[in-house]
Amino acid sequence: MTTWVRADEATRLLGVSKPTLYAYVSRGLIERHAAVDGRTSLYARADVERLAGRSRSRAPAERPTIDVQITSSVSELHDDGLLYRGLPAAELARTATFEQVAELLWTGTLPDHAPAWPDDREVERRVAAAVVAAGPVGPLDRLALAATLLSGSAPAVSAPDAARRLLTLAPSLLGGTRRGDIAARLTRAYTRRPSTELVTAVGRALVLLADHELATSTLAVRVATSVRTNPFTALAVGLHTVGGALHGGAAAHVVNLFADAHARGAAAAVAEPLARRERLSGFGHSIYRNADPRVEPLMEVVRPLASPAQLVTVDTVAAEAMRTLGRHPNIDFALGALLFVARLPADMPIFALARISGWAAHAAEEAGERPLRYRGLARATGLPG
Repeated sequence: MTTWVRADEATRLLGVSKPTLYAYVSRGLIERHAAVDGRTSLYARADVERLAGRSRSRAPAERPTIDVQITSSVSELHDDGLLYRGLPAAELARTATFEQVAELLWTGTLPDHAPAWPDDREVERRVAAAVVAAGPVGPLDRLALAATLLSGSAPAVSAPDAARRLLTLAPSLLGGTRRGDIAARLTRAYTRRPSTELVTAVGRALVLLADHELATSTLAVRVATSVRTNPFTALAVGLHTVGGALHGGAAAHVVNLFADAHARGAAAAVAEPLARRERLSGFGHSIYRNADPRVEPLMEVVRPLASPAQLVTVDTVAAEAMRTLGRHPNIDFALGALLFVARLPADMPIFALARISGWAAHAAEEAGERPLRYRGLARATGLPG
């Protein structure tokens, strides 16, 4: 008879974090079973003990990545959901504004109403003028440049205050108006008269993307904070990191995938990158064994925006990728679907703008830790002859 243990016991026996436990499950190393309540995950004790014994009995193998365990209360990942300060992100996306959720991440308390953030018109005017003078740069570069300029133009502030200042300024830098909340202002930067439904969808995407534990850009922000850099500069580090094709830039590849599928059919569009041995953006996740829990809350508001032809494209791409790879759509798929059906630019920085809130929460945590606690271990590979 199989003996099952809960996640807390499994991670204790293995000496790993919960995300690492979920990764073991996704690789087929540990069997997972749903408890009677249908929500609690149980793990085969024999598999856990076998892995724990194997790690104790032999020297660790070379790893292709560096795993850093960091204590954090900002967000928590589970097979069936994402929590912000203990509250379900999916529920927050349906009931709260991005500003409210950002304050929750920074303070631990969800405000009843959207807060008013500081607005220094003179500093913002100078920063905006300098960004414009930099010439035709992309949205992420504009935001990163603004963060860097604010580090020298604004007085010393906490990481959450730096995020408040940058988020207040960001939509204007991208061409948006000064009226309304962040979701409305950001949407107006790309659509002159957006519908209420589109603004709602952008706002929901911002909430669902606000944080995701120790993603690569978040770790970069924490490393920068550990050397006590200016909080604005730490946010700039995150902005320079998040644009990578395997991180916040993945949704742009999904938009291109949809466009290709719309023209040639889903089978051809999905097959082409796979034939080149390239990653198919928008599918699979290293943490979630099945569906990414952020997808459905976003697709709920994306689908009503789509034309029948666009819906066919989105659904057939998902079905073809599932048939070919056996992988579920992830949040990049849902964000790409939003950009595709709303005819928004593929480089619209919804992901990056959202994640500024999470970065600031992690930077505030890191500021309370021992400085300079990150250091890589190099292994010499030989000297030139």
